[in-house]
Amino acid sequence: MADIIASSLKTYLETLTATHDVCDALGTRLVFGANLFIGVEPEITNCVTIIPYGGAPPSPEGDRQFAALQLRTKTSTAKKSLNIGQGLINLLHNNDSACSGRINAVQSAPIIIGFTEGGENIITVTNFIVKHVKL
Repeated sequence: MADIIASSLKTYLETLTATHDVCDALGTRLVFGANLFIGVEPEITNCVTIIPYGGAPPSPEGDRQFAALQLRTKTSTAKKSLNIGQGLINLLHNNDSACSGRINAVQSAPIIIGFTEGGENIITVTNFIVKHVKL
């Protein structure tokens, strides 16, 4: 479920215009394989990686699933990374058009998790839960 949602989210993010807050903060549009990735973060700078992971258990009635996604940004400056992360939260929180479910942000601001070795890149994360009603 989470990998299907990650793929749908990738497609949605690729449709953002260059003037959207996320793309403006990044300095370019999101392009899969260039600065947008799923699962494994590359060695490059200025990218967003969608990492699907197991969410909460399904409801006892079996009619709802809760997938989870983490969006990691790796940039050369804290300001850029935080602006991209905040733009993603603003775009995706309570959004039901990005994938087959309603996305909700887990926190209200991106979390700085650290720097790459040597301190040349900063990494921030934003976490999301996707509520998907089974038909």
